[in-house]
Amino acid sequence: MSEVERERPPTYPVDGAAAPPDLSRRYLALAAEAADRLLAATDPARMVDELFALIRAELRLDVFFNYRHDDGLLRLEAYAGLTAQQAQDGAELRLGEAVCGCAALERRRLHAEAVQRSDSPQLAFVRSIGLDCYACTPLLDGERLLGTLGFGRRDSPCFTAEELQLLHTLCHYVALAKLRLRHEEELCRNIAERDGLLAELNHRVRNNLQMVVGVVHNELRGVDPAPPALTAVAERLELIALAHRPLYQADGASLAVDAVEILHGAVELTTGGDGRVEAAERVMIPIEQAVAFSLLVHALLDRRDGAGARVAVARRAATLEARITVAAEPAAAPPLDRLASSLLRQLNASLYEEAGAIHLRFPLAHAG
Repeated sequence: MSEVERERPPTYPVDGAAAPPDLSRRYLALAAEAADRLLAATDPARMVDELFALIRAELRLDVFFNYRHDDGLLRLEAYAGLTAQQAQDGAELRLGEAVCGCAALERRRLHAEAVQRSDSPQLAFVRSIGLDCYACTPLLDGERLLGTLGFGRRDSPCFTAEELQLLHTLCHYVALAKLRLRHEEELCRNIAERDGLLAELNHRVRNNLQMVVGVVHNELRGVDPAPPALTAVAERLELIALAHRPLYQADGASLAVDAVEILHGAVELTTGGDGRVEAAERVMIPIEQAVAFSLLVHALLDRRDGAGARVAVARRAATLEARITVAAEPAAAPPLDRLASSLLRQLNASLYEEAGAIHLRFPLAHAG
């Protein structure tokens, strides 16, 4: 007589005997290889296909069903050993319907034996496709149902205890792999949403900065001579806009920008194109430090004749160093105005004179 067993204690073919050593070794090797593959899997349906191909011959399997729990229903996500019509007939199950639906509803492993000798409505589907035994395991994350995974055989009325243990262990691995993939998918979705919001924010910042720069330049038109304070404000606004430009030119995923590129703008604005920046490589630093750094260099050059100014910049471990020289006069650190003093404190920077140049050094925050 057919029965569906729930959590049956392990039994062995020979009374009280352990599984043969060679069988245990083969099963352990299968479990280890399956775990390796599932850890590297990137597609939830394909990984179960590959698992089935790995264990099919050893366990003489004919069929597997992998259902995904979705809005209170079980939807067939992957399968093997079915015709297209059979897959369509079993494409969707309610909780409590058929073997997989019962396993999902009760959150228990089920083993259907001697299916072909049974007239149970619960076994109607697996019986119709010729199976004689079928083992189904709910895929769980704690109490949360992810789906079910079941394996069937046509030439045997039941699975052995060792086979059931191996199948249930592999199903547990599959549940962990599916949970990992779901978390990764959710993380990628959240990152994409964050990047979209950040790109929109950068776009708005760019538009607002351009509008403000335009307003200030409009005020400067026709004013001769232009007020130095208003000219300095216009240049500083352009520097801030320049520092933000890499954020909306790229994908918005990074909050680090190239300090060398921004310094080119600072030196050009201050010297009228007569200065230059020297750097052996790109120096990526956080946007907030890049803005403060460029404004500070602008403030230091703006208080002297900047003709022929040179700014050599380099990153040394977790510190950024800049060496500022001006051709027109010996380099000496000028008296600092309120803005420059505030920027120095913000950067936690040191400013000193050495070898005819102004040296600026500050620790870099994590640039991501």
